Amino acid sequence: MFLFMSIRPFMKRGILEVTSLDEFNETRWIPFPKISHTSNIVQQKLEISEINYTASAPEDIEIELVPQLTARLNQQKVLVDAEEWDWLKGRMVIFVDDRNNVEQLCGEIHGESISWGGHIGGYCYVERIDLTLVWWLSYGLVDDETLDKWRTHEARPITIENRIKQVFLPAMESAGINKIPDLIITSSLFWDEGFIRDYSKLYTPDPGLPSSYDDRPGFTISQIQWHQSRLTTLFDFLKEIYDNTELPIMFRTRHIRSNMENGGGLKIAQLDQGAREICDYLGIKLFRWGDLLEGITNYYDNDQHFPLGPNTYLFGE
Repeated sequence: MFLFMSIRPFMKRGILEVTSLDEFNETRWIPFPKISHTSNIVQQKLEISEINYTASAPEDIEIELVPQLTARLNQQKVLVDAEEWDWLKGRMVIFVDDRNNVEQLCGEIHGESISWGGHIGGYCYVERIDLTLVWWLSYGLVDDETLDKWRTHEARPITIENRIKQVFLPAMESAGINKIPDLIITSSLFWDEGFIRDYSKLYTPDPGLPSSYDDRPGFTISQIQWHQSRLTTLFDFLKEIYDNTELPIMFRTRHIRSNMENGGGLKIAQLDQGAREICDYLGIKLFRWGDLLEGITNYYDNDQHFPLGPNTYLFGE
């Protein structure tokens, strides 16, 4: 539970404050203060002339904010207040289905990045706080190794279970980091959108597709339920391989991308809604980094990745 305490402010409604796109290390998520019957908003109202244009949060809000730890790690190559970081020392976090953001974060906090290959995985070691961030790249929640027509240029195995057993765990053992993680953050949306979409084109369903299928802007409920089922299997499998039913797991929710072709925006939203429903049922906490970035179109990517910027610092927090 060492990391879960800091996510509470990010679960509240609020605003993403980006003072300047050139100073993205100042990016913060500022939750709204709790509204009460005695607050200015409810009782005294606010006048347009009272607006504060400095973008600084009022003192009663500032005191509740999470410290800007990512920015401080970026600024301090040698930690002066090392004891403050004791809660991170010796910890390891595994990110499933993520690479871009972890690699960017590693560079900003002066870690050493080691890659096992672009579409395989790797890890970041931050020596001064003895923190290890690992990423495992999966091809979504594919459930059959015999699907040779799908993504033929990608290395096998393609199912997440076999990739964990045959690729990720051996790589971690070789790197000397084969210990039980303190936290696993999973996500499986964008690869799955492509897999679900392409499966019916590559393998003729029985019975066949209805004539109106190609006109649908989104997925069917059955396709979403398949994704929910596989996501449940992934959560169970992670607990099984580490022999820990209480293994801390979070699910990283969707982010917005600029590419909305073939109903991609709706399909990702559908998968995301189904994933949240499963997480709610299983008690899996949400890593809502993507939600909080809505509207900062300067940093929308055409597909899954974001350039270095405010998103990197929000991801780190």
